[in-house]
Amino acid sequence: MRAMRGDTDEPERDDVPPGTDPNMLFYQNAIESRPDGAKVEAMHASWGLDYERLEMHHGYIQWIFPVFENAGMNWESSPLTKDGARTIRDDAQASERVLASYRMMLKFYGFVLADERTGAVQRDPVDACGARIGNLNASPHNFLRVSRILASLGELGFHRYKKPLLEALQREVEGGLLANARASFHDFWLPLSTEEDSARYAAKTKEVAADRAEGCLFAPGGRLAAAM
Repeated sequence: MRAMRGDTDEPERDDVPPGTDPNMLFYQNAIESRPDGAKVEAMHASWGLDYERLEMHHGYIQWIFPVFENAGMNWESSPLTKDGARTIRDDAQASERVLASYRMMLKFYGFVLADERTGAVQRDPVDACGARIGNLNASPHNFLRVSRILASLGELGFHRYKKPLLEALQREVEGGLLANARASFHDFWLPLSTEEDSARYAAKTKEVAADRAEGCLFAPGGRLAAAM
């Protein structure tokens, strides 16, 4: 029987003070993901090209892309809190780690981040034959991961990245390499960008407009601030 923290359904951890968002501590590189996980910097260093692990491990995506809605299929993770999200958005080092997580997953799916300021996404030139996109097309559980990534990007300060990711995915859906994701694209992915002002979106994501504020990397003085 799992131990719980207080009256919540969150598993108790001796490295997470009560009332503290574990997702924030994870992105501060202070705790490991669970189960069978790692600290985020170690994950970036050793998991990035281990495609079999990224495919078969089902407990890391909830940590690198947490959302308000739920913790997903991993009871050793926790939903993102509003305070935790705000802290990550305002912490340059944590935000850089979110960016590294995004690059890692793009690479896994056969893409690269072509422009950090705009969020433009292109096909990975190393994956010229489309093997990585083909793997995405053949593994529908990754479609759920893409939905999580889209929502989490907006909540962790990278809202501007949502539309470019959708554009890259749409190109592959329409080009045929990602044809199996056509329904997911139209029914789930696209609304995560185009329906943000709807009651349906708010009910599902638990977001308000302020939760989609840009992170500190894009603020004046931030590394990705627009050139003056």
